[in-house]
Amino acid sequence: MMPARYQAIAPEVLMQAVAGDLASFRSLSQVYLGIAPPALARMRAARAAGDARALAHESHALKGSAVLVGAHALSALLQRIELQAGAGALDACVALWPELERQFGLVMDEVSDSVVHYLGAPREGA
Repeated sequence: MMPARYQAIAPEVLMQAVAGDLASFRSLSQVYLGIAPPALARMRAARAAGDARALAHESHALKGSAVLVGAHALSALLQRIELQAGAGALDACVALWPELERQFGLVMDEVSDSVVHYLGAPREGA
């Protein structure tokens, strides 16, 4: 049984996607850590500029990456922002922003931790 150490991500999602290859898991986790902050920065810029189309696009892109690392709450929030921005409802997006920032930080912390500490699901009988 996996320890309850992860609350914002489900590292087994990525581990399953890479067929249990720990090196690939760590490599793709590092990719996420590298691309997620600039993606959030682009979302912030789009929001500040009032560019709903760009915000919807960037939310969609980051959502795909969040799904890969098993960040279910973050990906659901990004989906909401994408839909609201797509409908031109920037005020609704702004209202979701504090939770986005909180979830994003949690996911970044846990993905960073998983690169070092996650070894995959324990084997049966181990």
